Parts: sequence; structure tokens; C-alpha cells
Amino acid sequence: MKDLTHQTRQAFFFSLGFYIFAIFFKILKVGFADMLISIALLISLIWVVLVFREVMLSTKLTNLERILLIVFIIFGNIIAGVIYFFLIRDKVIVLVDKSKK
Repeated sequence: MKDLTHQTRQAFFFSLGFYIFAIFFKILKVGFADMLISIALLISLIWVVLVFREVMLSTKLTNLERILLIVFIIFGNIIAGVIYFFLIRDKVIVLVDKSKK
């Protein structure tokens, strides 16, 4: 349970998928599109909390960088998530080489 890096990425991609499906179904005026948006928001909340955990436990970041990343994730949500996972995350998390254990 200590290493949640895979679950964080997985929650983000599920959220992104639900957002895409919700927007697609909203354009088609399908009735359950609002329910998909609600599910996407709930899953988005999960990955945001997991990202906060990663940021707060990171030994590579200064306090200012932590605050800026948290504000960025809160206000940027999906766009910030894409930027975080593809550009910033390698700087935040400390990957442990399991072969050396």
C-alpha cells in the first residue's frame, strides 16, 4: 500500500476516459451523460488526492514547489494532470529499483 504510483496514473487515465465519454455522449444528447460527468469528477478527486500524497511525500521538491504544484493541480485539473503525468512526475516521485532490494 505504500507504493501507489501505478494506482495514481490508473485513476487519472480512468478519469480522462470518463471525461471523454461524457463529453461525447453530451454532444449526442444522451441522457446518462450527466451521470458520466459525475463519475469522472469523483475519479478525478481520487487521482488529485493521490497526486497530493505524491507531492507531499516527495523528497525532491522544495516547499514552494509543493505549493505551486498543488495549486496547479487544483485549478488545472485534467490539463494539469496531463502536464503532471507526462512532464513533471519524474521529478516528483522517487522510483525505487526493486532489483537492488
